[in-house]
Amino acid sequence: MDTIDQISDALNSPDEETRLGGLRELAAGSPVDGLDLIFKAFGDPSWRVRKESIDLFLRLPVSRELIGEIIELLHAEDNAGLRNAAVEILGRMGRDAVPMLLDQADCADHDVRKFIVDILGDIAAPEAVPTLVRALEDVDSNVRAAAAETLGKLKSAEAVPALLTAMQQPDLLLQFTILEALSRIAAPVPLDELLPYKNEKLLRKALIDCLGKAGDASAIDELIAALTDSMRNVREAAILALVEIAARHPDPLRHALAGCEKGPAAAAVGAYLDAGIDKPLRRAAVRVLGWLGLAESVSPLLQLLAEETLQQEAMAALVDLGRVAPQALLDAWPKASGNPRACLAFAIGEADCRIGVPLLRQGLRDGDSQIARLSAHALGRTGDAATLPDLVTCLSNDAPEVREAASQALITLGRRAPGETFAVLRPLLAHSDSGQRMFAVMVLRELDHPGVLEALSLAVKDPAAEVRRAAVKVFERCDIGDHLSTLLLSLTDEDPEVRRTVVDILANCRDQEAFDGLQLALQDEDIWVRSSAVRGLGRVGGASSRALVEKALADPVGLVRIAALETLASLVGAAATPQLLAALDHDDEDVVAAAMALLSRSDATDWVAAHAAQLLDHPFWMVRSQIARCAVTALGADARPLLAKRLAVEQEALVRQHLADLLDELPVD
Repeated sequence: MDTIDQISDALNSPDEETRLGGLRELAAGSPVDGLDLIFKAFGDPSWRVRKESIDLFLRLPVSRELIGEIIELLHAEDNAGLRNAAVEILGRMGRDAVPMLLDQADCADHDVRKFIVDILGDIAAPEAVPTLVRALEDVDSNVRAAAAETLGKLKSAEAVPALLTAMQQPDLLLQFTILEALSRIAAPVPLDELLPYKNEKLLRKALIDCLGKAGDASAIDELIAALTDSMRNVREAAILALVEIAARHPDPLRHALAGCEKGPAAAAVGAYLDAGIDKPLRRAAVRVLGWLGLAESVSPLLQLLAEETLQQEAMAALVDLGRVAPQALLDAWPKASGNPRACLAFAIGEADCRIGVPLLRQGLRDGDSQIARLSAHALGRTGDAATLPDLVTCLSNDAPEVREAASQALITLGRRAPGETFAVLRPLLAHSDSGQRMFAVMVLRELDHPGVLEALSLAVKDPAAEVRRAAVKVFERCDIGDHLSTLLLSLTDEDPEVRRTVVDILANCRDQEAFDGLQLALQDEDIWVRSSAVRGLGRVGGASSRALVEKALADPVGLVRIAALETLASLVGAAATPQLLAALDHDDEDVVAAAMALLSRSDATDWVAAHAAQLLDHPFWMVRSQIARCAVTALGADARPLLAKRLAVEQEALVRQHLADLLDELPVD
C-alpha cells in the first residue's frame, strides 16, 4: 500500500488523533498529491482536524489557484463544518480572494450570498462597496442585514445614502443593523432621515446610539428628551450619546441643556452615579450632570472626587456646573472643608465665577494649605486689582506651595493690571525677608511695565544671591542697552550662577562693551562661567572672537577646552583641523573624544592621509576606532595596509572587531 493510501485510511479512522497524524504525515511528504484528502478533511467533524487541514492548505503555493474550488464549498448545505472551513480559508486569503468572491456575490443560493458578504467584511475590501450596496436590496433578509453590517465594518461613508434608503424597507432586523452601521461609519446623518423610527421600541436604543455618533446639532433635543425615556437602555444610550455629540457641538449642547427641564433629566442621570454602574456610563453621567447645572448635583460631584477613577470627570463637571450656575458652588462652600473646599476653589476659578472672589479671599487665609493654594490659583484667574494685597500677603505663608501659587497668581493678574501690580510689589524689594524680595522679583520681571528694568537693576545688587539670580534674568528678554553697565558689574558677583546668566545675556549683544565683558569672563574662576564665555564669543563671531577662543584652548580645565574646540570648529570649520589634531595629544580623555568627534564630522579629509598611521597607534582605543573609519572614508582601498597592520597588534576587542569589519567592507585587489 502506498503512502497516499495509508494517509487516506488514517483520515477515515474513527480516532481523531489518527486523522491528525495522517494530515501531518501528508504535510511532511508531498501534500499537493493529496489535495483531495485535504479537501475531505475540511469537512471533518473535529475542529482540530479541520484547523490542521486549513493550515496545511494555506501553506501550499497552489492554494491561491484554487479559490474557485474553495468558494464552491460554500454550497455544501449538509456539512456546516465544510462551509465554516471555506469561510475561514477565504477570509485568511484576504485580498487575493476578493475578485472571485465579487463574481459569485449574485449566485442563486442565498446562504452563499450571505457567506460572501460576511467574508468581504472580514477581509475589509473597500472595492466591495458597490456590490454590498446592491445587496441591501437582496430578496433575502439575512443577506440584506449582512450587507448593512459589512458596510458598517468598512466605515463606508459613500454608502450612507443607500443605507438610509434601505431603512425604508419594513424590515426591523435590517433597520436595526443599518442604525448600527451608521453609528460605526459616523458620517453626518440628517435628523429628519432617522426621526420616523423613533417610536419603534426595538429601534430606539440603536437610534439614540446613531444620533450620538453621526447626528448633528439638530439631534441634541432628541437626545435630551431620551434622558427620561421609559426604557433603561435608551436612557443609558442617551447619556453616552450626549458626551459623544458634545465633542462635535459643545456650544449648542450647553445652550439646549440650559433651556431644558433639568429636574427630571438630572434625576434620571444621577441614578447612574452608583459604584456598580459600568465605568464609561458612569463617567458620562458625571459630565452630563455638570452640563445640566443643578445646585443639587454639587454635593454628589464633590463626593465623587474621592474616587481616583472619577476625579477628572467630577472636577470637570463642577467647573461646567459653575459656568451655568455659579451660585451653586458658592452655596456649597460653607458646608465643605478640606479637599472638597479646595476643589470648590479650583472650580470657581476655572469657571471664572467672579462672584466667588470674596470666598476665595477668605480661602487664602485658611489653615489648610491646599485650600489656600487653590484659592490663590483661582484668584489669578478670576480676581482683579483689588485682590493684589491679599495675594502679596500670601507670599509670606508658611507653606511653600501657597507662596508659589500666590506668585503665579500675581503674574497672571499682572498681565491684566501691570500698573497696579507693579505699585503693590515694588515696596517688597526693600523687605527684610529675602524670600519676599525674591518673589517680588520673580513677579516683576514678568510684567510689561516701564519701571521694571530700573527696579530690577537695583535688585541685581541685592545682598541675597537668590534675589540677584532672579533679578538678572529679566535682562534675558529685554534690550540691555541702558543697563549694560549694571550687567558688567555683575560679572564680579560672588555667585557663579549670576555670572553665568550675565555671560549668556552678553553673548547676544553686539556692543563692544559686551564683547569686553565676555573677554573678562574668560578669566573667571568658575569653569562653567569660562565655558559659557567661550561659547558666547562664538555667537558674537569675528576675528577678535577667534583669537580669544584659540587662547582658551590652553585653559587647564578640560570642560573649557572642549567648549573652545567646539566653538572654534563652528567659527572656522576645516581651518580648525590643526588645533583639533593637537588636542588628540591631551591627557584628558574627554578632550580627546571631543576633538576626534569634531574631526570625524568635518567635511575636510585631507588630514587623514598624513595622520592616520600615527593615530591608529593612539593610546585611547576610541581614537583608534574612529580614525579607522575616517581612513576608510577618505582613502578607500588604500586604507587596507594601515588597518591590517593595526589589526595584527590590536588588543582591544571592540577595536579588533571594528577593524575586521572595515577590512571586510574594502574591495580586495
